[in-house]
Amino acid sequence: MEKETRFKFESTQDADTLRRYLEAITAGFASGELRLGSREGEVVLHPAGMLGFLVEAKSMGGRMKLHLKFSWRESSEQDDGDDALTIAPGTQTP
Repeated sequence: MEKETRFKFESTQDADTLRRYLEAITAGFASGELRLGSREGEVVLHPAGMLGFLVEAKSMGGRMKLHLKFSWRESSEQDDGDDALTIAPGTQTP
């Protein structure tokens, strides 16, 4: 059994930097490998098969929050999934 590896990074970034991070995550899903690293360490993930997906959005008193979570097992059985979610960019430009 492989030992547990954890990675956590928290900071404040501008929207363009976050867009580039999301594009890198998308490319990692497409290639089957995600590498996340900082001065604290690195973790390599291999997304494959059916992935769990959670999205949560909140708006309270001018404070906004978007939480995305992906999860999977190294060897997972296929599942039908649920394609009822839609995500689209807004029309507002910076």
